[in-house]
Amino acid sequence: MTRFEEVQMRIAESAKNYLEIFNMQVFIEQFTLDRESRFSLTLPDLEPPFFISTTLAFTYDAFQTGMTLYEDSEDDGDMDVDTSLELEFTIKLPVMEDYPAIEELIEEIKEEYPDTEPVLTARETLLIEEPSREYEISYLYNVDADDIIDADLLDQIFNELKEIMELIYKRTKDYIDLSWYREEEE
Repeated sequence: MTRFEEVQMRIAESAKNYLEIFNMQVFIEQFTLDRESRFSLTLPDLEPPFFISTTLAFTYDAFQTGMTLYEDSEDDGDMDVDTSLELEFTIKLPVMEDYPAIEELIEEIKEEYPDTEPVLTARETLLIEEPSREYEISYLYNVDADDIIDADLLDQIFNELKEIMELIYKRTKDYIDLSWYREEEE
């Protein structure tokens, strides 16, 4: 099984070819030694604060982490081990004003990229003036841990992610609430 660190570096190398990585985190659970890696990605031409961003997360549980440390032996052939990784993508849509066709956008993504099976979630923030909604689109890929270091597979995944983010940005740029992203003037 491929080591956690190697998967993390392969993902970073491939992601840099298509998107900008603006944050990378690793979490290690103290008692189980589960490891989680999170990448924060955005389109290459955007300036901070980013209108659209994606978080990619994957986890190695304690068993998978232990398997990477265990040397292959003759007895390994008898072990039935799930070595698949779940790559979880969460695309945070821009903060928008009056965007009535968000369901049409998710349907367009489903039609263009049927393998992603995207799910739309909305988070409503109740403010004194008026409530606002923030939307996220999530999808998963299950990939065998040994296949995840395949550069062609990762290139396909990140090229697809870039295309989805560009589509979302293209469809939402006229509705972005720019006041949300402006720095306070002094």
